[in-house]
Amino acid sequence: MSTTNKSDEAVTKNRHAAPPQTNKSLENSKDNQAATTLPLDVYHIVRDLVLFFCRRIIFGPPRFKLLVSFAIILIGSILKSLDLAPTSYFSLKHNIFNRYFAKLGWAWTIGLLFPFIYLTLMTTHNNYQIVTRHLVRLLVATGVWYIITYMFVSFEAYTGMCKHEKMRGASRKICVGGGYEWQEGHDFSGHTFLLLYSLLIINEEVKSYDKGTKKVQQASQSTKASGDTLGNISQDQLKLISKIIQIIYVLLAALTILWEFMLLSTALYYHHTFHKLAAAFVAVFFWYITYYVWYRPNSTSILYPSSPKE
Repeated sequence: MSTTNKSDEAVTKNRHAAPPQTNKSLENSKDNQAATTLPLDVYHIVRDLVLFFCRRIIFGPPRFKLLVSFAIILIGSILKSLDLAPTSYFSLKHNIFNRYFAKLGWAWTIGLLFPFIYLTLMTTHNNYQIVTRHLVRLLVATGVWYIITYMFVSFEAYTGMCKHEKMRGASRKICVGGGYEWQEGHDFSGHTFLLLYSLLIINEEVKSYDKGTKKVQQASQSTKASGDTLGNISQDQLKLISKIIQIIYVLLAALTILWEFMLLSTALYYHHTFHKLAAAFVAVFFWYITYYVWYRPNSTSILYPSSPKE
């Protein structure tokens, strides 16, 4: 009897002692969970702020982008004509931004836009015909950039001349290669055209971001609830692609800031005001005629590429 009573008392003590240990362990687990989720919460806050800044400030309405761009060109050109532009590293033609960014400006623009458009559309439509009709816009833009740049260079070569009397009819390459001075003709600013045209195209193409990411999130939620997949894309792949799209979106915003800075640098240090304004109007013309006249929403025709508003 005494042994049984002792064992009952021990069990009773253990039962009374157990709850404090359980409560303490629960508190510790909550603290650990809070410590684990804190960096993630900070990441989400910073990410949302960056995306909000990109969406509302950097990628503004087209009229706002045009106003800012022409203000940059005009103010920079006026400062240049009045010799008020400060001499700096950016006034050198061979500065790092001019050599590795402006000279390769179209490659940077297309290199980011292509995966952005492709991934956004593949996760929302999963139809190669639809994706192709949208990617054709980049092919058209590349053709416009190449033809206009070639025309600018050819026109300058045609209107310029070699200053040496015996080399008047020589090309610029032969003149400069022979050690003679080349008198520039009408040198329309290829950099102004490239930078403004890239800015306007990027601003148009990112319009699909909000709609695309919203569809990706909806598809991710539906696959999580039902276990189905979007085509052959699993839920984990959707999450990964969504993060990649967000990263490219932020990179496009950073590139936009850089192009606007390079546009100011070009306006301050290079070309005549008329040549910069003429190049800017050419960029605006081809942007408008393609995105607001030629491209059509929900187009199924080969002759009319799909608009990014689709």
